[in-house]
Amino acid sequence: MTDEKKIILVIGKRGSGKSYLVKQMIKAETRLVIYDIMSEYNDVVVFESERKEQLAWFWKKFYRTNFRIAYRPISPKTEIDWIAQLVYSLGDMTFVCEEIDSFCTTYDMPEIFSAIIQRGRHKNITLMGVTPAPFGINRDLTRQAKEIYIFNTNEPRDLQYISQLLGSETAKKIPQLDLYSYVKWSDNEGLVEIGRA
Repeated sequence: MTDEKKIILVIGKRGSGKSYLVKQMIKAETRLVIYDIMSEYNDVVVFESERKEQLAWFWKKFYRTNFRIAYRPISPKTEIDWIAQLVYSLGDMTFVCEEIDSFCTTYDMPEIFSAIIQRGRHKNITLMGVTPAPFGINRDLTRQAKEIYIFNTNEPRDLQYISQLLGSETAKKIPQLDLYSYVKWSDNEGLVEIGRA
């Protein structure tokens, strides 16, 4: 990843290669928090929802140093508040949110998460949101995103949304993508390219 702090979205149906790409992108991150709803990250220090006190102890001891942790919530919609508060108050890290559509919807988004989207780059936070359903995510995410990676999906509402977001020519490519292939959109002059994780 670059030194520029930004919002990155990774979109696609389950099993398309989203998490694989994210794992490649965060390999070199030295300060990392993952909101690991699907229990997909194992090469970090993992904290389960029922052991919040262990995470609190770890955080107090190591928050000034480098760390790579994953938190696995039981109730993603209600537990995002306090983990996002930790991330926002400390800053200077990468924050990965799997299944971001489960708590950052079109009509509802936690206030502290909104603060990360709007002002996170001023606190040196890169936010990486991963979702199988772009149609349902809050528009602030797509408005603020600097990069969007879209893997194969054929859900009509998602394709319609991608068409509105990036144009019909880009949306037509999405259902034809092979496993681990993606369309990458960059805010840098609206550049669209095909890549492989």
